[in-house]
Amino acid sequence: MALDGTYVFLYCGNHGPGVGVFNVKNGTVVGSDFVGGRYRGTATEDAASGKITMDIAFDVAPGITLVQGTSAQDAPYSRHIKEIFPANFGDGIPLTFNIPPGSVTAMIKRMPDEFEPAAFQGFTFQITPPAAGGGPSALGFLSGGPAT
Repeated sequence: MALDGTYVFLYCGNHGPGVGVFNVKNGTVVGSDFVGGRYRGTATEDAASGKITMDIAFDVAPGITLVQGTSAQDAPYSRHIKEIFPANFGDGIPLTFNIPPGSVTAMIKRMPDEFEPAAFQGFTFQITPPAAGGGPSALGFLSGGPAT
């Protein structure tokens, strides 16, 4: 399937930003985000237009406030999300979706398949301070699940 691969998504709502990774294999979607959210469902590409319909369940852990404004809950829950994307998931262009009680703007881009484990196992970020004498800090992307 032409959609098969690993994708990174950056998203933002009124309550902050986020990042996640998902993988598509034979129309099946599995993913995770940096706060432990899990995604599962399907992606179907229209052969004529290239548009992609994603139909997913988004599993949310207790205590997590969603970026579009849903308050943290005491128990885990799942949200159903169905959206239609342009070809190639927009290839990194910002797309805005109405996901009550607010909206979410997301950018999705294909990434090397070596990051596939992050979609299935979760991931954390590691920030490395600058070396002595200055220079930029480094942001690492680590597979293996959110830090506890």
